Amino acid sequence: MALHAEYPEFPPKVDIRGQIYDVLPNTSSTDWADVDASKVGFSVVTELSEGLQRRHQPSVAKLFTGNATGAHWKDTLALTAHLRTFNGGKTVAAALVELSHLRRMTAVEFGAAQVVKANEELAWVDCSFYFSTESPKARCRGKLMLIPDGADGEWRIWSMSTWLTNFEDHLEDETLLRHPSTPLPAETDFRTDVLVIGGGNAGVILAGRLKALNVDYVVVDRNKQVGDNWRLRYDCMRFHTFKSFCQTPYIRRCPRPYPDEASDALTKDELANQIHAFAHEFDLNQRILHQSSIVATSYDAGKKLWSVRIADGVRGCERVVTCRCLVVATGAGFSGVNVPDLPGRDKFRGAIIHSTEYGNGKQLVDAGAKSVIVVGSANTAFDIMPDCHKAGLQTTMIQRSPTYVVPMSYFAHPMGLGAYEFLPIEDCDAVVSGGPLAVGGPLLALCHGMQAMEEPKRYDEVRRAGLQVEDSLTGDLLINLIDRCGGHFVDMGKGIELITTGQVGIRSGVVPAGYTADGVLLSDGSEVKTDAVVWCTGFGNLDVRKSLPDILGKGAKQFASKMESTWGVDAEGETRGLWKRQPDVDNIYVFAGGTGQHRWFSKVIALQIKGMLEGIFPEAYRRTPGVEETAPKETNGVHLHSNL
Repeated sequence: MALHAEYPEFPPKVDIRGQIYDVLPNTSSTDWADVDASKVGFSVVTELSEGLQRRHQPSVAKLFTGNATGAHWKDTLALTAHLRTFNGGKTVAAALVELSHLRRMTAVEFGAAQVVKANEELAWVDCSFYFSTESPKARCRGKLMLIPDGADGEWRIWSMSTWLTNFEDHLEDETLLRHPSTPLPAETDFRTDVLVIGGGNAGVILAGRLKALNVDYVVVDRNKQVGDNWRLRYDCMRFHTFKSFCQTPYIRRCPRPYPDEASDALTKDELANQIHAFAHEFDLNQRILHQSSIVATSYDAGKKLWSVRIADGVRGCERVVTCRCLVVATGAGFSGVNVPDLPGRDKFRGAIIHSTEYGNGKQLVDAGAKSVIVVGSANTAFDIMPDCHKAGLQTTMIQRSPTYVVPMSYFAHPMGLGAYEFLPIEDCDAVVSGGPLAVGGPLLALCHGMQAMEEPKRYDEVRRAGLQVEDSLTGDLLINLIDRCGGHFVDMGKGIELITTGQVGIRSGVVPAGYTADGVLLSDGSEVKTDAVVWCTGFGNLDVRKSLPDILGKGAKQFASKMESTWGVDAEGETRGLWKRQPDVDNIYVFAGGTGQHRWFSKVIALQIKGMLEGIFPEAYRRTPGVEETAPKETNGVHLHSNL
């Protein structure tokens, strides 16, 4: 399937570092010890509230940093009924004044404020606030980052984020989670409000959110039980982040599925037990069709209903489910595995497997292998490579291009994911997933970069051994996550030393080009002898449109071409195609990401669905003040900043 022929890039993907990231301000001239954060925050919030109540755009505009692109506002459903970012003080003020009137926004109430210091050159007043809207009746929260700006040194808004927390008359009710779920209908064909495709972390957590909002749902999953998305992975799999970042929503009412003494890099079984316990605790299994797959999908635009034909593997029959909303939650790569079809495969006498088929190194040894090639140099490859070496296999890693490597210890920094160790989860998620990328990206890069500067030679030895490393002095975690959906390596203290000491071979700057009877030909013309090849090269297509026929079966191509590209960011800095309404296809949502995104965006999607079902959610605000209405479709109506 030719992507450019059938699925043109829309909206256009932009360069995150070059077009989205803003230059961090220097606030070192301020004596932060003398700053009364609460007084500053209260004053700015009061002025903002008064300006919006009067619909006086100049008064609002002067509250934002003066340079053309130095102010940013990200809204998550609260005022735009969409996921939008506005850049530049004048644009932000114009959109804010228009939308606050359109949604009949109430007075803005000050919450709390504190000084946050990144380093000697940058600090800001971090300020929370609250407000409500009347159209729809909803509760919302927000956050400001305030800095002294300009010659007058007035406190102005550098970054603002707002997000919807609840609909006033349809509150998220956690007591509903304790109610027994209604078993799936006995009839072959039935109706529901929401059909969720995929019963991994994303799908099951979304099911919990929908239940708390009293929304009827059904989840379809290919596996036998909840948690198999982790349980069926390779034996040595570890999650490359701290366990505080992996918690599920409502966890304060859900018994811990792993002991407190569990390591921070959770095992596959600990992760499986966690999501299994979540589903069991809230009786979500009653609404899951296990061992099932989609045969065909169609949409009736007149009735605004989806019709999905499902192969029910448990009952051994096909069933037709009619629903108002469809959610695709099948994973970051959406479908399939990424293994190239190279010439000579039929000649190779050894085993060729993808990481999804890998169990452990001993299995390869028991099958007669004495050597193995691990293709790839990201997290999965660095899990499997030491396991193969431990099993006694002569191991060689093939690295195509430089890998961004970040020590896991960097995640403990309080300016990064370390905040999850001491702040409420919801507050941390609002910063990580609910703030403007133009600000959050450079701040996280600064956080990791400061730590890398303290040990600039950390990876010199492994570089000399042949591994191409991009560290946090030049590399960027968020760009890898958003643009590539991975491809990085979180260094947890294993694997690197095996290459450094020569116990594992490394061939970098090359790719496998073909097979011989007893080895692999590389792109530089050389050959590496091996008895087995393990491809650690990721999954399927990052663009969900190319995977929809595999996920949703017959009929999917008819609407796939009308959907947005996924992953990467648009000109605003918004992740493309995920977690939000599609402009040209009704009531279909694409849900992917990591555990933190599962927590935050499960509620974002659930609120959009609830608002639509109740008939109270406005149309998505897709305009940008100051942009010509006749702007070409390729820009999707967003404002392109040439000097971001």
